[in-house]
Amino acid sequence: MKGRHELSITSRRAEYRLELERKISVIKGNSGTGKSSLIRLISDYLELGKDSGIRVHISSSAGMLVLTNSSDWESILPSLSNTILFLDEYVRYLYTEAFQRELWTADCYAVIVSRSGQFSALPFAVAGIYELVTQKSGESTATEMYRLYEEKHGRNDFDLFVTEDSNSGYEMARYALWSETTEVVPAGGNASVHDALLKSSGEHNKICADVDGAAFGPYIEPALKYAEISGNIMISAPESFEFVLLHLDVVRKYLSEDAGELTRTYDFCDSSQYITWERYYESLLKQITTEHLGFTYSKSKLNSYFLNGKCAEAFREQICRYFVCRRERDQ
Repeated sequence: MKGRHELSITSRRAEYRLELERKISVIKGNSGTGKSSLIRLISDYLELGKDSGIRVHISSSAGMLVLTNSSDWESILPSLSNTILFLDEYVRYLYTEAFQRELWTADCYAVIVSRSGQFSALPFAVAGIYELVTQKSGESTATEMYRLYEEKHGRNDFDLFVTEDSNSGYEMARYALWSETTEVVPAGGNASVHDALLKSSGEHNKICADVDGAAFGPYIEPALKYAEISGNIMISAPESFEFVLLHLDVVRKYLSEDAGELTRTYDFCDSSQYITWERYYESLLKQITTEHLGFTYSKSKLNSYFLNGKCAEAFREQICRYFVCRRERDQ
């Protein structure tokens, strides 16, 4: 399944408008923000059709399905085709590794209502976390989904740079950033970033943690909350290290003319093949390096082709484009 899908779900007094472009979209928010009402409206429409009094419009040919506690997910997921799934956080099997692993290869987009967003085997993007915002007009309401976190530009004047892991991204960071005034250290995995920040925050004036935004969704909340409390931590969350390398001129020239693979990834990344955009970018980078640059990109070891001043400068620029913060609500 590919593409961006726009949905409107309308009843007599309420309208929901959604835009979906990734395999996993997680809708957070406190009670009373309309999350469960959205699931209920879709369920009523799927059961009763026009007799429900609900109108549904989808900008594509995708179908819809609501999974409940009684759904036979083991037979449903393998048979899906071009389907948008909706799941409430009260669905018990949602939290099982068996269900999450099966969802990886299902031909669908999944919209999960979950205040916690804690799934042991289901990676999702920072940019795939939303909240519902409702505006009232008379007796009717219009509810739209907004990204919970937004990007901002920043500077690279930090004295500690923490990379998510110790592989190719760490190698590039050491080459591009290590100096007498800047230390570069690996966290040891996305689940370890928060602990690495806890250990380091009191020893440095300004810290940057670089994470793979395409799969860091389950971990962004505690890391960003601690960054806000400490006041000296920034979190940079480009989609992935491969996403950064694909922006380099020496690689980007082998993309399509408008570089749609990076700006419209949803049109290129098949959700049945790649659970996150990070995996798609890795596959794309391997293809380009193999076919055009004389080597095959490896996530575990960075080829020396990228270790030069020009690539290092571009890496620094890309890192500073993707600092994340909580979205400020419009007043």
